Amino acid sequence: MFGLLGAFAYATYLSYYGSLRISDAFSYQSKVVSAQRDSELLEVEQFQSHAGPEQLRPYEKLLAVDLHEIDRLAESDAERAPHFAFPATRQDYEVLTAALLARESLGRSRFDSTVYRNTRTRDLSNAIFAVVALLFAVLVGRLRRTIEEGRSLVEQLQRAFIAKRRDLPNVDVGSVLLSATRGSKVGGDTFDAFSLDRRHAMFLVADVSGKGIEAAVNTALIKYSIRTLFSEDPDPRSILAKFSALYARSVDEPESFVVAFLAVVDLDTGRVRYASAGHEPAWAILGQDVVALPPSGPVIGMEPESQYDLRELHLGAGDALILTTDGLTESRDGGGALLGSTGVMIWLSELEGGAQALADAIVRRLRKRSSRITDDLAILVVKYAPTRRPGTAPDPIPAAAQVREPVLASGEPRS
Repeated sequence: MFGLLGAFAYATYLSYYGSLRISDAFSYQSKVVSAQRDSELLEVEQFQSHAGPEQLRPYEKLLAVDLHEIDRLAESDAERAPHFAFPATRQDYEVLTAALLARESLGRSRFDSTVYRNTRTRDLSNAIFAVVALLFAVLVGRLRRTIEEGRSLVEQLQRAFIAKRRDLPNVDVGSVLLSATRGSKVGGDTFDAFSLDRRHAMFLVADVSGKGIEAAVNTALIKYSIRTLFSEDPDPRSILAKFSALYARSVDEPESFVVAFLAVVDLDTGRVRYASAGHEPAWAILGQDVVALPPSGPVIGMEPESQYDLRELHLGAGDALILTTDGLTESRDGGGALLGSTGVMIWLSELEGGAQALADAIVRRLRKRSSRITDDLAILVVKYAPTRRPGTAPDPIPAAAQVREPVLASGEPRS
């Protein structure tokens, strides 16, 4: 009896030690993937968005933290984090990308070999590990049921958000939501199209840091909060500022962040008022022109009290807003080249059709260009298609917004 207990205790120790090694190997892989994402984000902000040193500093901090964690979890010199210094050139980013891909390969090998060694160690006692295997199977079964229940709940919750909106007059809305997490239909990217009253509608696209079910659950906070804030304030700029403060108080992870584009459309006149929090460029198709709509403020979660500019444009019949998360612009082709905002603008100038047809065509081109989707992606297309005459004159611009001239995406004042 005591011998069996001793063998069980020894086997448990070996199993625990092996589990720690597996956990470290998995964490190493996760940090390498996180560094890849953050380096891509920093590269886009520096060379495509032309952000200044102060705007780049939060992104540099995220990448530095990732590289430090890679160093901490490395088991060999080859696994240590590559050297990377700020400021960086495009060539520096290419070198970093290649180095991180090499670490990703090393991380997979380390994980596989760790699992293999741990499995061989368990063969020391077939009888004991038969019991362990049985218990493990029971626990895994329970865990899978819990995950499936949670996943089902999140999917139902997201479907409910979209299904509850009323039909919106004078606009044609198309959408796509793709998850990069294998086995899941949800992720950290989300969108919302919601009727505020008979005449106005709110349109939102947001990207929560992280992936999978955990990130998807955080999208509930975004949708509920922003809808609630709109019940008291119709100004997108003010809504983002208030939500930024709320997010800072509500989220435990200090490095968590959200990028978001928020617009209010006057369904009678086509007038659009919008603000964006560090968002990838959104786009407007105005006649034959495709115009980029750059960010009007910082990423939510980067600063304790963020302020945002309010911007405005007008949609004519057939004009459209195209809002996406960075899963589109940061997608890479077989050679590793980013699509970027310019590539998206070229696509949009070549595509035609209704809102949903346009959203689906973007996804088809993305799948053809990229071998696989590696990041969550949300696309929301809002096409202005008036079928009734305006009932009243356009709303006055809120007093808070009159301190600046309304500007188009190019940044040039309206004439």
